[in-house]
Amino acid sequence: MAERQFSHDGISLALEDVGSGPPILLIHGFPLDHGMWDAQIESLRGRFRVIAPDLRGLGRSRLAAGDEELGVGMERYAADLAAMLDWLSIGEPIVAVGFSMGGYVALQLALRWPKRLRGLVLCDTRAAADAEEARAARIKMAEAVMQSGSAAPALAMLPKLLAQRTQDERPDIAERVRGIIERQRPEGIAAAQRGMARREDVRGRLDHIIAHSLCIVGREDAISPPAEMHEMAVLLAKSGDDDVRLVEVENAGHLAPIENPAAVTDAIRTFAQECYRPA
Repeated sequence: MAERQFSHDGISLALEDVGSGPPILLIHGFPLDHGMWDAQIESLRGRFRVIAPDLRGLGRSRLAAGDEELGVGMERYAADLAAMLDWLSIGEPIVAVGFSMGGYVALQLALRWPKRLRGLVLCDTRAAADAEEARAARIKMAEAVMQSGSAAPALAMLPKLLAQRTQDERPDIAERVRGIIERQRPEGIAAAQRGMARREDVRGRLDHIIAHSLCIVGREDAISPPAEMHEMAVLLAKSGDDDVRLVEVENAGHLAPIENPAAVTDAIRTFAQECYRPA
């Protein structure tokens, strides 16, 4: 794969940029990096130009001074991606796919740079802000990773990320996810948690999004349950109930792109083909 480095805002941001054809932007979740999309990148690169960045502070991307203490807001991550698209000379509207925290970022991209997107895929994510208890838990984890000097405290999330069946029958998946989490720097984890803790509730603005949309959710997702994703799909629908686009993925919890990569990739591919089909 072709890894590239993009300098922006005084920092270096890493991305994979492979394949040719209409662009698809894959935005990873927390506490992960673009490696979570390996299966999708490999499957889609034959027909699309696939761009998979590491968000600021995660993977091989760096933080700016002050990010660790202040946190990185979802709108800041989105601004990084808008600048990256300029750097890549991509001026046409694209299809963006956001998983979990990446979905929060994709929503900001759609709301703040609406002409950038022709298609928006929201995978295992939420439009609501955190409740107070969840917000406090994020701050607690941010403090814990900095005190420990490692990503170890973030591993406590692992059981919540995977369906019970995955944990019981696919230890290889759990080990892969563990490896991705363990390679994250504590400063990047802390910055992301602080940023997510203060993110805004955008449910009341979903009808402002002009891009075509698709929601994808693991059937056993306990973090972003199918019922909540369905509510979001309804709010995103452009023409009533007939336009509600929701795919429930079998044999998957929150990490549907890793637990059932074929189903998620097929949904993304079909949707992207529709978005790029000539009018």
